[in-house]
Amino acid sequence: MIFTSSSTFIFIHLVILLAFLITPIQSILSHTSLLEQICRQSPNYHVCIITLRSSIHHKSKEDMAGFARLTLEIVNVNASTTLEHIHKYYRQTTNHKVKKALKYCLGSYNTILYVYLRKALNAIEKRDYKIAKQGTYVIILEIESCNNKFRNLVISPIRDTNPYIQNLCSITISIVDNLIQSHQPTLTY
Repeated sequence: MIFTSSSTFIFIHLVILLAFLITPIQSILSHTSLLEQICRQSPNYHVCIITLRSSIHHKSKEDMAGFARLTLEIVNVNASTTLEHIHKYYRQTTNHKVKKALKYCLGSYNTILYVYLRKALNAIEKRDYKIAKQGTYVIILEIESCNNKFRNLVISPIRDTNPYIQNLCSITISIVDNLIQSHQPTLTY
């Protein structure tokens, strides 16, 4: 078969186009397999898959640390939204006990957002995974402490968001544990 100059030109463009298409497809497949590996090792597979799957296409390159950072960014968004809800309910409620519990949670979520999340995200960037794990674990404790303020109350306006954020933090800790293990030096005898 003899190629004319226009068919050669078209053929070359097709090869170049395929090269540009194959790389993103391979990238998505490698992200998906890494995501599957991460979520299988996490404490809540379904929350992990649902939350992270929709986010991996927005990142051009993700590795294990990238997924840890991504999970913390999702925690940040959800914690910010929860803080807004707490403010809203605090202004609206007239129930003294609920107001007191909400006030406590306002402090907890401010600490989560402006201390522990920042600390954990900065630690991920610096590859200080033990500090990232500690910061993330404290977020779980802060949320649990907030939950406890509603224990004897009928009303808890943040009953649904707190467990979701805690699950995301547990997933983050699972990812960070893998990072810690992969960065530990191996002993040779």
